[in-house]
Amino acid sequence: MPQGATLRVDGYKQTMQAIARTDKATRKAVREELRKAGDNVKAGAALRFARYDARSAAGYRTRVRQRGIAVEQSKKRTTGKHPEFGALQMRKALLPSLYMNEPRTERALEAALDRICDRFNRGGL
Repeated sequence: MPQGATLRVDGYKQTMQAIARTDKATRKAVREELRKAGDNVKAGAALRFARYDARSAAGYRTRVRQRGIAVEQSKKRTTGKHPEFGALQMRKALLPSLYMNEPRTERALEAALDRICDRFNRGGL
């Protein structure tokens, strides 16, 4: 996977647009299922970055958006002695975690989408 690459899912945007038209409980359940798929990357990144800054490592969050699932830093940016702290987090934690967890994340995303489809086929979430 080249640097800065992401895992792509064909039809994700259309699926999220269709889910946006459903009731609030359904949208919440779908977001929770998709969030679980990104948690592997979040956990790996937190473990990798804890030796640099445990507080920042604890600030990683998995976000589900219309365009995709992202693992990002939720802590506020502070000024300090390291002006490229975000780049350090990407190089040392987030990208390596994405690369190492790619197969597991793909399987988790497929399983989440299967569970979502099963619930829709049974008549709702």
